[in-house]
Amino acid sequence: FSLTPRGEHQVAVCRGTACHVRGAGRLVDELQRRLGIAPGQTTPDGAVTLEEVRCLGSCSLAPVMAVDGRVHGRLTPERAARVARLLLGGGGPA
Repeated sequence: FSLTPRGEHQVAVCRGTACHVRGAGRLVDELQRRLGIAPGQTTPDGAVTLEEVRCLGSCSLAPVMAVDGRVHGRLTPERAARVARLLLGGGGPA
């Protein structure tokens, strides 16, 4: 549920304990840099909404993020940047 319009693509970075310890903060930093938005915001073109969530339930794959409901695990900042490029480039769900 949201009171503000959401982007075409939803990116949720897990900030639970396992993900935090394994570098979720670096993923958020890279996504903020690439997308030009902070968590809780949507890109001006309405393409992507970035969120931080408490847990995605995939601790063994930490750090993880969900893109349009699909969980991606064992992420690095570089892999997160690739997802951002795909989403901004109109490449569809990553």
